[in-house]
Formats: sequence, C-alpha cells, structure tokens
Amino acid sequence: SAISSPQVFTLLGVDSQTSQPINGFVFDRAPHAGDQVGITENLYKWAGTKRGARVGRDQGIMTYLRISGETATALIAAQIYLNGGTIFVEGLGTFPNGPWKLTLPVVGGTGKYDNVRGYVIVRQLPGGVNKEPFEFHLLP
Repeated sequence: SAISSPQVFTLLGVDSQTSQPINGFVFDRAPHAGDQVGITENLYKWAGTKRGARVGRDQGIMTYLRISGETATALIAAQIYLNGGTIFVEGLGTFPNGPWKLTLPVVGGTGKYDNVRGYVIVRQLPGGVNKEPFEFHLLP
C-alpha cells in the first residue's frame, strides 16, 4: 500500500443533489429488489459538530437486493475521491426504518491510497437527511 501506517479520520458526506434517477426510480414509492440509486456527495472535514472545508467527493451506485417489511438490504459500490488519490468501497448494507449504520469494506484505492484496505463506517445522523459521517479505518 502507498500508506505506511494505519489511518483513522472522519469526513462528512453531504448529498450534492446532482444524483440522477436510474431506470425511473426516484423514491416516489418504496424500493423493490433491483431498483438502483445513484450516489453523489461532497465530502467535508468533520470534527463531530461542525462542517469544515470541502476535501473531496464520492460517486457510486446502490442496488436494492431484498426488501423485508420495513428493512432493505442493498449492495453499495462507491469511489471516494480525496486529495492525492481515491478509495473504493463495496459491500452490503441494511437500512432499517429508522437510524442506520453501515460498515463497508475498503477494497482498494489509487494514488496515495494505492492498494489500501480497511473499512468505512457510515451512519445516519439523528434527524439528519442527506448528511452522513464517514469514519475511515485504513490499513497499509
């Protein structure tokens, strides 16, 4: 890996409102298996209470795989663009009806993050919509 020691840092993802509907699904109904959503967020420094300077962005796709009652399971694949390189995450996430928290594996990266591994914890803020902290745990 291009990083030489473990790194832990948190960024705030804010929906950029530029996501395009995929195959007509725009959350005008509950998702069905196979529905997809484009993910596009701006990433900011985050100290737990205030948003800092913009430091990157992410772009990806979420594909709903299973809907059971008020819980959905989706496959998420996203490229995170940061200064000096990118980080790629891919994994399954479960979204209950209420606050959610995902742990997605880091499967690689480029540049400063070439071949990096680890995981990212993404969670919904209380009462928050379209804003999520990303807690990165990167290993060389």
